[in-house]
Amino acid sequence: MSSAPLLTNALEAVEAHHPKEIVLDLAELSFMDVTGLRTILDAARRARRAGGSLAIANPLPHIIRLLELTAIDQTLQVLGRPLAAV
Repeated sequence: MSSAPLLTNALEAVEAHHPKEIVLDLAELSFMDVTGLRTILDAARRARRAGGSLAIANPLPHIIRLLELTAIDQTLQVLGRPLAAV
């Protein structure tokens, strides 16, 4: 919640360069709440309106679970998922 404005500012700075794709690397992210989810969804919406896309990369398993529970993994591309146990 407290770092969502920092993420918003960083994403808007990247968006100012009009990239076709933004890849948000979450490898170091250990916790995300609804504010973080909303920030990512808002950025993805802005990217789509500009003709681009936003993808999430390298989320930890518990972050993947959060994305699955909220069905965000159905709307955004999630790259670098850990392999499922055999």
